[in-house]
Amino acid sequence: MVDYHTHTYLCGHASGTVEEYIESALKKGIREIGFSDHAPMPDDIRADITMSASEVEPYIGEIKHNRDIYSGRIAVKLGFEVDFPLMGSFDERYFTDPRIDYLIGSCHFIDGWAFDHPDHVGGYSDRNIDDIYTRYYAILEALASSGLFNMVGHFDIVKKFGYRSTRNFLPAVEKIARIMAAHDLAAEINTAGLLHKAREIYPSEDIIRIFFNCNVPITLGSDAHRPEQTGYMFQDAIEILSRAGYRKLSGFSGRKRYDIPL
Repeated sequence: MVDYHTHTYLCGHASGTVEEYIESALKKGIREIGFSDHAPMPDDIRADITMSASEVEPYIGEIKHNRDIYSGRIAVKLGFEVDFPLMGSFDERYFTDPRIDYLIGSCHFIDGWAFDHPDHVGGYSDRNIDDIYTRYYAILEALASSGLFNMVGHFDIVKKFGYRSTRNFLPAVEKIARIMAAHDLAAEINTAGLLHKAREIYPSEDIIRIFFNCNVPITLGSDAHRPEQTGYMFQDAIEILSRAGYRKLSGFSGRKRYDIPL
């Protein structure tokens, strides 16, 4: 079992030390833990959301240090969660940095609106829900086509607060899935949706079936913001993946994907 989506105190909205996340993962039988804290956003919006540009190297150093300490007990992977569209605040050299094992591409903003932030949930009342979904999936299509990332984070997080589209967006999802498969881009199966009004894993089981039929590789992520959340509800996720037909997860090293038996 792997958990490729965890955060650290550097983002400003998570707690616990790197060591505490690793120890929690060990207790739960997780073989690989990936740290994927939020890459820097512009200073005017990053407070309590992401690390600063000056903290990137210390973050890399801390994860690598713990990788050495826990060598032989658990594989510790270094990653970043990067917002797309890009904001120009994450130095481009990190996209080809050999120290980094993987990059998660995620969308948290639609045309400047932080749609998954609790402080901005009112924006759903000001917009047409199908327009929101249309724009969100257009961004994900561009993300998948960019060739910058190893996985797409929390694929349908637009449902986080329980606002559901009235139209069928599965054809748009299938189009994105085929792009992902062509780029060997993994989908993160993210259990954090169970903690929110979505009351459902990101993405839905219908989308997971589309991913399987389109040969999209997958991996697991808890989106843990506290050490005890590592591996959250992974057994439920594994059951869903098995029903869809999956028998393999993805691991990452040096920006290369490899298969792990489910």
